[in-house]
Amino acid sequence: MKTSDKAKAEVQIIEMTPKDAGKVPLCGHKDPSNEGYQHKFQWIKKRITEGLKVKMLNTPDDGVVGYIEYVPGERAWRAVNAENYMFIHCIYMQARCKGRGYGTLLIEDCVKDAKKANMNGVAVVTREGTWMIGKELFLKNGFEEVEKALPDFSLLVKKFKKSAPTPSFKGQWDKKRKTFGRGLTIITSGQCPQNVKMVNDITEIARERYGIEPRIVVYKSYRQAQNAPWPFAVSGVLYDGKLVADHPISGTRFRLIMEKELGIDALKRC
Repeated sequence: MKTSDKAKAEVQIIEMTPKDAGKVPLCGHKDPSNEGYQHKFQWIKKRITEGLKVKMLNTPDDGVVGYIEYVPGERAWRAVNAENYMFIHCIYMQARCKGRGYGTLLIEDCVKDAKKANMNGVAVVTREGTWMIGKELFLKNGFEEVEKALPDFSLLVKKFKKSAPTPSFKGQWDKKRKTFGRGLTIITSGQCPQNVKMVNDITEIARERYGIEPRIVVYKSYRQAQNAPWPFAVSGVLYDGKLVADHPISGTRFRLIMEKELGIDALKRC
């Protein structure tokens, strides 16, 4: 691992290398034997060659407590147009460490890398609902909201030059969803470690409880993710062309969606 120049005496920002499997937590996963951990780590190793950076905030007392992942916008795994911007996929901080300014340190390190690469700025997708970080942290660090998408996604940008082109969502969400046709589709990728459990749980429940064989679509490139039918892009569930989950969900949540929201009954057993 190499330590960033931004590190302070009591805090270090450490950049992950392909040799770090099992040494650091990933998106809250600490056990390297976990299937989701390995799924994510193998994805990271491939994406590092595309300019992906994964940096962790390490403290002397608590070890690694924070995490940020970003990539040049041309290769972002979100449904965005963000050429010549650094794009933040995700930022994570352990709950007990919030309010200490650690999130700002991680963002500042990303901004520094974007300026070093002579980019136009930094962009990120946030949301007000579950799963993704809200926009407040970014707004207080000089980002501005430039576009929204249903149900509660926001595209935020920190420009280095006011005259630079503004990033945007890819859009055409309904048209893209219709291309998946009828039936149950699970969209997954290695970008999110929670996807492994989601796919396994939903597949089992769909088959055993509803007699449905899901179609599993695995995004293996940023080009596929950028063409997704919703902003988060890398994890979701569609039924008959309708997006019923726009982030990783549990088996219990899947059952509620099928029965309470879509009105689909479980198979009648003898």
